[in-house]
Amino acid sequence: MKAILSIFLAASLVASCSTPTQPTPSPPAALAQATVPVPVQGPVLQVDPRRSLVTVRVYRGGPLARLGHDHVIASHDVSGFVATKTGYAELAVPLAQLTVDEPALRTAAGWAPEVAPDAIAGTRHNMQVKVLQVARYPAAQIRITRRDLAGPGLEVALTLHGVTHTETVQATITTPSPREMVVTGRLTLHQSDYGITPLSVMGGALQVQDAVDVDFSITASLL
Repeated sequence: MKAILSIFLAASLVASCSTPTQPTPSPPAALAQATVPVPVQGPVLQVDPRRSLVTVRVYRGGPLARLGHDHVIASHDVSGFVATKTGYAELAVPLAQLTVDEPALRTAAGWAPEVAPDAIAGTRHNMQVKVLQVARYPAAQIRITRRDLAGPGLEVALTLHGVTHTETVQATITTPSPREMVVTGRLTLHQSDYGITPLSVMGGALQVQDAVDVDFSITASLL
């Protein structure tokens, strides 16, 4: 599953709940202008940003890689919904709210927890302005259109930086209660697939690798 955020992800939690049908929530703001019909049927689960997390591990490269840092980028602001009967879901990850190198997340990745504040500030600026261009592309958008009933595969259309790819993403779906679903998984994507040029300085002696690893845990529940 080559392709964020994908960030994003996952929530194609698609088990059928036996609870009564709930009113259909509005799509995330970033998806409000979607032209694809929304096949929302049956119970609808709302993504809970407080219990959802997407992390992106970005790796240094080049002959002078030792002079740089690997980074953990995170989103605590995933929004969206899942239609349990059809397995359709829409998610949005606002890119301006992404965090950089939270100590706990760096520790979880097996890296030194502390990065100098000026290095974090520089990374955040470069990521938002030069790489993701958040003023022009404010969100990563994820549309899950189908779940493979024979396995854990999810068909995901991910839009990032104005480019959309459809990927099959492997995920683990659990239902802690009839009113809740949790989807977890990992995928690797290449920035160049989305028209993003990884940062590079000193003629490529110090650079950001094209491939990044995305981990996600998405919780959705009936409100």
